[in-house]
Parts: sequence; C-alpha cells; structure tokens
Amino acid sequence: MGQVEDEIRIDAEDALAAIDGLEVRRVFSGWGFYRHGLLFAAAWEGEFRFRTRQGRHWIYEMVDPEILGHPDELVIAARRILERLEREPAARKPGSRAAHRGR
Repeated sequence: MGQVEDEIRIDAEDALAAIDGLEVRRVFSGWGFYRHGLLFAAAWEGEFRFRTRQGRHWIYEMVDPEILGHPDELVIAARRILERLEREPAARKPGSRAAHRGR
C-alpha cells in the first residue's frame, strides 16, 4: 500500500464523513470504503474508485480527483452508488452484516 492511497483515503474519509455507518478498511493494495458492511468505493492503484456492476462483473470506476475536494458532490455521488448497490443482491456476501441489515 502506498502513500498515494493513504492520502486519498484521508481526503475521501474526511469528505464522506456525512455518510452514516462509514467504515474504512484495508483491501487489495489500498483501502475499502464500506457502509454497514457494504463495499462501495476503494482507494486503490493511486485513484479513488466507486464499485459498480456491469453485467456479471464488478468494476471499480475511477472518480475524478477534483471531486475529492468537493465533499458535498462526493457524498451525493456516493449515495447514488450506495442506492444502486443496496438494490443489488450480489453486492452482499451471505452472512455479511449488510446481508443481515434490517432483520
């Protein structure tokens, strides 16, 4: 894990502080951003990325680095991603905290 990913993590975590239940954990060779156990973003390979699904595959789409300096815009974009992922059954692993939410 590099210094760039650490800097992105700090900026993104500060910007996303308005998201209830935000957790940041090590993943891949970077950092994963979770809400109630659901992975929705990552600081990875020198970039901040949102997790999305295309067909049967998970992808991590690069976020414009400028948005990290605009917390309101980043929170809006993150909430859109979270809404999509929360409707996606494949976004949760069986037995995960996200899968049990609301029970």
